[in-house]
Amino acid sequence: MSYSRNVAIGEDTRSRILDAAIEMMDAGGEASIRVAAIAKKLDIAEPSIYHHFTNRSALVEAAYVEWYWRCLKIQVPMETVMALVDTREEYVRAIVKSLTWSYQKDRHAARAVRISVLGAAQRNPQLASAINDINRKFLGSLADSMKQAQDRKWIRADRDPLATAYWLHGQILGRVVAEMDDGVVDLEHWDALSFEMVSTILGS
Repeated sequence: MSYSRNVAIGEDTRSRILDAAIEMMDAGGEASIRVAAIAKKLDIAEPSIYHHFTNRSALVEAAYVEWYWRCLKIQVPMETVMALVDTREEYVRAIVKSLTWSYQKDRHAARAVRISVLGAAQRNPQLASAINDINRKFLGSLADSMKQAQDRKWIRADRDPLATAYWLHGQILGRVVAEMDDGVVDLEHWDALSFEMVSTILGS
């Protein structure tokens, strides 16, 4: 068997292990991850799991990182957005449209996962470092789009692009707080306030 074939099989096994770990974590939290259960579910030997992850803690950490990254997927990359907009108004509308998609009811699970992973990262410096790397990459692309918008005079020059990108991300995560108290907070009004604030900050 060729080296490339072996690598492909190894990557597939690692991905399947992470899928199983994420499924368990989604159903019962971090404590529900059991190496023996994953091995049985995937019909592989336990040592195969330890070939990819040095111990259970490493597996849990990798599952958290993968889970977080998957939940950051967006409809349209910011690089594509910038290629499609020609005015300040179109740029602001594109950002608001992205938020509208992120606020959808069927995206609640993705928002909640991010909160869960961020909570776990507060107690795990290694996990926090990995999540920070992902945030810098993901939110860095949004910040880059804002720099381009500033170059085109669409956004005030004194807005810090990276700080603004992190603030926008906080809008998405903050919605989870309102969603937790089901039926108490008017989510349509919450969304309208969020859109108004974003439009004001980016459009001024």
